[in-house]
Amino acid sequence: MSRLNVEARHRLIDWSLASALTLGFLLTIPLDPNLDGPVWLNMVIWVPAAAALFFRRRHPLATALVVGALVIAGAILFTAEGARFFQTATVVVVSYSGGVFAAGRRSGVALAATTAGILTTTIIQTPTDIFFPVAFFCVVPWVLGRAIRSQTLLARELAEKAELEELAREEEERGAVAAERSRVARELHDVLAHDLSVMTIQASAARRVVEKDPGAAAQAAGLIEQTGREALAELRQLFGTVHRGEAEALEGQPGLERVDRLAVRAREAGLPVDLNVEGDRPALPAGVDLAAFRVVQEGLTNAIKHAGDARAYVTVRYGAGDVTVEVADDGVGPDGEKRAPRAPGGGHGLVGMRERVALYGGELTTGRRRGGGFAVRARLPLTGSGS
Repeated sequence: MSRLNVEARHRLIDWSLASALTLGFLLTIPLDPNLDGPVWLNMVIWVPAAAALFFRRRHPLATALVVGALVIAGAILFTAEGARFFQTATVVVVSYSGGVFAAGRRSGVALAATTAGILTTTIIQTPTDIFFPVAFFCVVPWVLGRAIRSQTLLARELAEKAELEELAREEEERGAVAAERSRVARELHDVLAHDLSVMTIQASAARRVVEKDPGAAAQAAGLIEQTGREALAELRQLFGTVHRGEAEALEGQPGLERVDRLAVRAREAGLPVDLNVEGDRPALPAGVDLAAFRVVQEGLTNAIKHAGDARAYVTVRYGAGDVTVEVADDGVGPDGEKRAPRAPGGGHGLVGMRERVALYGGELTTGRRRGGGFAVRARLPLTGSGS
């Protein structure tokens, strides 16, 4: 509900309440057989007291002071037995309003004003019963209003805090996504640089042998075509200009052919790893190969950090049109409790993996395993990546 709608609803409530009590006074005062003083003078006192409730939300202290003064004046000057219900209802509403809408000391002053009105009325009309009217018509509504005010402020504070945390989390996630995209772009830059170097060398070789050995030249041209197609596929993954800011790796880009090294490193870090490779390894696009390698790397890193005393299971499955990698563990957290899976958006590593896999048209699933532990699974298509 919008702010304007809420304010309109509040105005309608206050208007209805003030109108109902005003109408009550207008109907009961002229018909009261025990009325003291002229009807019009009673109306001058009690109708404004009821009408003042329209301002109880925006000006709670002023409303309480006006109503308190009018109640004292009416008690001293007149006795309107027939309108006593509406007099009491007016005081109760004002006492509650002072508790829920007035802040700090102003709320206490509002309570004092209504208490003075009821106390004066009680002393004049029923001096033997003072406690009950003051307690139930002033103090109890005011305390109820203060309690509701405290709960409302607390709920508002918690909602604002949750909203700020959500904004911070979204900003942090956007930063993680941007950083991961930048890292992917730098890595693809290396792949493209390699492909262009291969194409240049093959073109030079084909030019030299085109007349002496046409078959070798045709073979080189085929390799140039294949390399160029792969390079174009990688370019489709990039958005914007790529700048290289890190030293060039001596061993070239990592891929699934080095997944056994990740297993060795994890074992050296204290995490037993079972590595299982299924199917024959096809010629993988460089970007897909790198993305699959990074998923395994991040999955093992998470297992080392969070699984505690556990064993990890790495599966690389080569299919006809895709490659699937899975990293699972049967672990518990460092405190010995079965660890709960981190939400897919809850950490930079999982955010980065999801973004990287999505760049190549793949699917990433993460979650708790049956019997405990955590699993990360990514399926990457070998054709149509990123299209």
